[in-house]
Amino acid sequence: MAHVQKRTTSTGQTRYVVKYRTPDGKQRSKGGFTTKKDAEAYANEVDYSQRRGSTWDHRAGAMTFGVAAEEWLASRHDLKPRTRAEYENLLRPKTRGPIAARELSIAATFAGYPLNAITRQQISEWVQRMVAAGKKPSTVRHAYFVVRMVLAQAVVDGRLTDNPADYVKLPSEHSTNGGAPGVVDDPDQFLTAEQVQALTAATPWPYNVYVHVAAWTGLRAAELAGLQVGDVDLPARSLNPNARPKPGTLRVERTVITIDGQPVYDTPKTRGSRRRVPLTLATVDLLRDYLARHPRHDEPAAPLFPAGTLVAQKPTGKKATDATGKRVVPKAEDALAALTVDQAQARLTLDWHALLRHQTFYKAVYRPAVLRANRTGVGLPPALKFHALRHTYASLCVAAGIPPLEIARFMGHAKVTTTLSVYAHLFADDHADAMAALDAMGQPVAEHGNVVRLPV
Repeated sequence: MAHVQKRTTSTGQTRYVVKYRTPDGKQRSKGGFTTKKDAEAYANEVDYSQRRGSTWDHRAGAMTFGVAAEEWLASRHDLKPRTRAEYENLLRPKTRGPIAARELSIAATFAGYPLNAITRQQISEWVQRMVAAGKKPSTVRHAYFVVRMVLAQAVVDGRLTDNPADYVKLPSEHSTNGGAPGVVDDPDQFLTAEQVQALTAATPWPYNVYVHVAAWTGLRAAELAGLQVGDVDLPARSLNPNARPKPGTLRVERTVITIDGQPVYDTPKTRGSRRRVPLTLATVDLLRDYLARHPRHDEPAAPLFPAGTLVAQKPTGKKATDATGKRVVPKAEDALAALTVDQAQARLTLDWHALLRHQTFYKAVYRPAVLRANRTGVGLPPALKFHALRHTYASLCVAAGIPPLEIARFMGHAKVTTTLSVYAHLFADDHADAMAALDAMGQPVAEHGNVVRLPV
């Protein structure tokens, strides 16, 4: 049991020391307390820790957060490669981006602090600074939970008595229009079939196929990049013109993630993400023609979609200027959007042996295609994200009358409740047909002349 001793320094000042034994029998002491109250509070912490079976030692808490985070991550053998890469990125010091963002990183805020010097107030103020800097609630919460997990491990290891990250107030997640968290209710996230067609037409080959498949299968970007030639199951052409065509399918078996700057295959996001997605007849025809042009169409393990890079444009020697003669340097996506589809395709170098890097595709192909399509007056949202094509697929399925349970299977949602909550506003809410059917059941049955009522 910990006990407090009073001492007088050589200068006549009174100090208090807490002495105790650890469960392994070693004598420990903690001095420097200027009041007996503080010393007794510390002694109570020691006793409480030892009663609940912890081997807590105040000197163990001197380990810095950065070292503790490395040990915590090394001990997490249960993490998927995708999750491990996310945690490593969050804990890694930031050397790029705005200075304010770098200063708010986990490493810049906590890495050099001893574990026992980190306080709840410090963590709370860090959360508030991230919110004030405009960080999304989900981003703030994700960073906070990583810090809390590192500190929770420090408690288990006996380096802390309590987790200072507990009871920190976090920003509430909300939808774009201020609704329930997770609900996609922004109209700009949903395209019509005509808008999808216009976007596909504005995208150079072979990525027009990539965009089409994204909008008509709802696959996530990482799932699309992970597709292989053998994942495409197309029905044989029927010789009977009157026979009902069979739908093809795409098998989602893997995703692509980036680790140490290199794209690699990974398992799907969840168990429900491994699935078969049926294809429309138009998508079957498009993929059949696409595979006929695919250089590795006879290799099942070949990437379905190639990696692509931009060919550097030769300088013309002319400087673009405005009406006043001032030099104009257009943004890269604006310059690429000014190209025709054929010109954009000529700027691409395709590597059919490498995995597609979505960020490269997004900047070099997708964003220019959105702006290029808008030059035809199609009216796409200027800031249209690629993930909106997944939301578009959900809305098209709802419009086609596909039941929510099937939509959930097609999209790889673990539960149908996810589909119903995320896209709640897409489902009809007037209930006219349902109530008409229910009302008909309550109407009296008409009697006919040849029907004899049985006696009761």
